[in-house]
Amino acid sequence: MPMTTTYDVERTSFLSALYSFREALPGLLAMLFIGIFSNNLAGVPNPFTLENLFHWLDGVIGPFNHQPFFQILNSNFVWNPILLGFIIGNVFGVPDSWKRGLSYIHLLMPLGIIMLGPHFIIDHAFKLGLWPIVICTGFMFLTATMTLFISRLFKLDDRHGSVIAGGLSTGDPHVGVILMPLIKAKGGQVVNGSICVIGFGLIAMFLLPWLASFVTLPQKYLGLSSVVGVGNGHQALFAAYTFGYEAGRYVLWFDVGRHVIMPAGFLYVFLVMFIRKLWNPTNPEIHATREVDKFPIWVGVFIFVWILAIFHVFKEPAHHAIFNMVKWDFSLAAAALGLSLSFKDIASAGVKGFWVTCTAGVLRIVLLLAALVVCFKLGLLEG
Repeated sequence: MPMTTTYDVERTSFLSALYSFREALPGLLAMLFIGIFSNNLAGVPNPFTLENLFHWLDGVIGPFNHQPFFQILNSNFVWNPILLGFIIGNVFGVPDSWKRGLSYIHLLMPLGIIMLGPHFIIDHAFKLGLWPIVICTGFMFLTATMTLFISRLFKLDDRHGSVIAGGLSTGDPHVGVILMPLIKAKGGQVVNGSICVIGFGLIAMFLLPWLASFVTLPQKYLGLSSVVGVGNGHQALFAAYTFGYEAGRYVLWFDVGRHVIMPAGFLYVFLVMFIRKLWNPTNPEIHATREVDKFPIWVGVFIFVWILAIFHVFKEPAHHAIFNMVKWDFSLAAAALGLSLSFKDIASAGVKGFWVTCTAGVLRIVLLLAALVVCFKLGLLEG
């Protein structure tokens, strides 16, 4: 009987997922042009980008509570190419000749994650003080744990739940894209989960100020509550400026703490799901990391690079140059993801993820405000 093989069987590593350059060229060119027309990328002085269009529309619309509308919606170098690729793919279709080039996402995603390492320099957070760092870190792990637990109660696919847990706990919706190659999530689950996180952030911008009106805290720590309890930086600023200018000013201060510990958040989600799979290898309900047989080498490389960044091996010019490469890498990978998705892929994930996000997010806000009040009353937080 002739031996038959499939693409999935042949994919023994992210390198074996790649086709030859000649076969992949049409898809790579599609990714390149979508990236160029999505973002203002280093080395390409192209004024006709989606990023510039959103900046212009922000100027036309005007600020919402001092924040640009499209930044509140989390427009950035990841979501712009996903959006443009998604529109192109669903309106015009994706030729078969492109699809082999799109497989290079399996190389671009790990490479981009590794290059993110120098971006997170932990000692930038030391100036915040001990207890603000403890609160940021503690609630990141607590939120991830609560979200994973609640997603199991709602019987949500564990890959979808992991994407939501990563995005909600770190306050960064595109962490779901980072988790995608780690937990082997589907593209539709990643985008659906990230939309859930952004959507809850829009709700939290109004919910947090209302709940905070029932407690007494200085504006400084209302700013901290916005950083930890809302979502991306501009959503947190929107909520904080509802309290007052001082709260908004402290969001910029405390957001450093949230940002530099983000890698610990998505690594925690991956490790929890990876260990869970190792303990339950025959459980058919476990899908996250199912195809990951051993700890990925490239994740170890990312951790090593992150440690080097902590010890300031990467100087400031190198840090900026590497981040420009990250923007290029993620723009190409996000373009491939957008082209690979259909409306059905995103809609099939359903609305259950949104209810999981709202349940975990509201619970986090309540516990966060209670913790801040207790810490302030005990004198752990300065007045």
